[in-house]
Amino acid sequence: MQILETYDIKIDAKGRVALPVGLKKSIGEIELQGGFFIRRSMCEDCLEMYTAQSWSAELEKVQSLNPYVREQRSFIRRFMAGVRFVEVDAVGRVNIPSELTAWAKIEREVVLSPVGSMFEVWAKDRYEEALLKDEANYAEMAERIMSEKDKNTNE
Repeated sequence: MQILETYDIKIDAKGRVALPVGLKKSIGEIELQGGFFIRRSMCEDCLEMYTAQSWSAELEKVQSLNPYVREQRSFIRRFMAGVRFVEVDAVGRVNIPSELTAWAKIEREVVLSPVGSMFEVWAKDRYEEALLKDEANYAEMAERIMSEKDKNTNE
């Protein structure tokens, strides 16, 4: 599964997000039927939404950690904080739990932004703020990150 587009979506009064047709196509019917896992982001004030399959891969990494090591246990606790499973309803909507929308300050408009094998769920205004935050150094960041990637690929 590859999520390649960013989507602006209105959230309804019951906290449901209608998944766009393009997103449903890129995810595929079988993965849609498996539902999604939604969690608080570790890096930003947004949510992360994983298909069951991509969540399973992330969870495997986390479960390989040692809960008897205090730092690892703390990481596991933080990683799993607020994780919720949601299903896609018959008309292609996902209900984002109210405690997660409150945490991410999501009200009426959301942005689904692809990041690897998951996507971030942002309050639209906060997404725009996050983009502006790094805008001034985006070219330098791209040069540094992508040249390092190229260097590692050529080794």
